[in-house]
Amino acid sequence: MDKKKIVAVISSLVLFLSANTLLRAEEKKFSIGLGAGLAGSTSGINRYIRVDSFNPIPYMADVFVLDRKTELKDHFNLNFQRNFSSRFSVQAEIGHYRASSVVIMRIRSRDINFPDVNEPLDLSWSFTSLFFNAIYRARKSQKKITPFGFIGVGFFSVRKKEDHGRYFMIESRSTLDIGLKGGAGLSYYLPKILPLCFELRAFILILGSIGGGYYSQYIWEGGGSGPVVEGYNYIWGIDLGINYRF
Repeated sequence: MDKKKIVAVISSLVLFLSANTLLRAEEKKFSIGLGAGLAGSTSGINRYIRVDSFNPIPYMADVFVLDRKTELKDHFNLNFQRNFSSRFSVQAEIGHYRASSVVIMRIRSRDINFPDVNEPLDLSWSFTSLFFNAIYRARKSQKKITPFGFIGVGFFSVRKKEDHGRYFMIESRSTLDIGLKGGAGLSYYLPKILPLCFELRAFILILGSIGGGYYSQYIWEGGGSGPVVEGYNYIWGIDLGINYRF
């Protein structure tokens, strides 16, 4: 056998063993990931806050909510994933979302010596979620860029927090409820010898129905509640994450 044939055989053997090694390196059963992003919501998310009056207002004729707005800030997540095939996986995901609520109470005076007053209330609060997602990839994970979709069910918990103004108190109410989550995204796999993957995804959260309004023992004789509205709370967002496969 001449030198050219020997070199060709050895080269073919090296390529075969390298490809086989890389293929085995690609076949990862588990992954753990971190992600962060931004989110928005419909106005319904403000149902998780409540306003109470705690000081009598002698000159008050009536009071009402002039403005009420809640904004979501950043969010973070940690996930653990089990890959059953190159296309299908299940995932447990823990998320933490931060929010800010602003309520402006308008106090109208019955006494001409006292002007009407606006009392702004500002509260930063958060909620934590645990979701179990089913993930389906549109193409095998050996591809460098892979589209995927996911849907899941889980729980979210709002942690109680409060702050005081001059006449009113604002609080987020502790609660635990069921939610749904779904979305789609793209995975970007680094070269096969590196078990890392970047993910960009968009999602929507549907949280359970909770009524909202405000309560004041000074607004109506004997106390009473302000308007209460029922409905579901929708949160949408986008995040970027990195996964380590093992």
